[in-house]
Amino acid sequence: MAELKTWLLALALAGASTAEAQELSRPTGSLEATTDHRRRGLSWSDGDPALDAIVSVPVAGLRLDARGTTTRGARRHGGADAVFDASATYATQLASGISLSAGATGHFFAGSDVKADYGEIDLGVGYALGPLQFDVAASYAPDQAAIGGDNLYLQARASAGIPGTGIDLAAHVGRTSGSTDDPVLAARLRPELGSYVDWGIRAERRFGPLALGLRYSGTDVNTRGVAASPFADVDDAGDRVTAHAVVFF
Repeated sequence: MAELKTWLLALALAGASTAEAQELSRPTGSLEATTDHRRRGLSWSDGDPALDAIVSVPVAGLRLDARGTTTRGARRHGGADAVFDASATYATQLASGISLSAGATGHFFAGSDVKADYGEIDLGVGYALGPLQFDVAASYAPDQAAIGGDNLYLQARASAGIPGTGIDLAAHVGRTSGSTDDPVLAARLRPELGSYVDWGIRAERRFGPLALGLRYSGTDVNTRGVAASPFADVDDAGDRVTAHAVVFF
């Protein structure tokens, strides 16, 4: 894990060095309040309301992101109070409407009773067709003790803004799989230890710098087949509708 943190830090520092050498674009960010913070169909805030803040700095194709989310003592992450995500992503246009992105993300948990930090490598391809955006992406977490093995997430996503309405729609389907070294810790990201599928739909209405929206998410996790682990919190792995409000700046 120390080697992974060193690698992620080196990547972030490389991005920072690039930022110093290039003229920075204006940073952007958002602050969201949601009734439940969910990732890949699983709650990361123990099913409770949460705050999520993101700051992004684009640098000539390189994007540096910092994100902080309240996790409300989530059992999934050893009672962590918050998670801080740091990522560096390089994006480029391959052809008209086609884009490629690659990067790395580190997840760092505050207040966890276990060594919960882990990292992922990200790769994505996107295609824009008028107001429609299509993306396929893969996130791979190499074998790490904090997640009891390795983890692969594959996702397909479509999104579009409805012209003249201020309404954005998005839908996705994803699949999580991986190997298992430690079944107790592997259950953090894969409650059944094998693989599972998640899906979701989001509808959001913009009002200038403010947006209000709803999200629906679900999984095919079988709550009767989960691992015997304190991290396999599946009470919130079923169908769920959440509401959110976002301020962009």
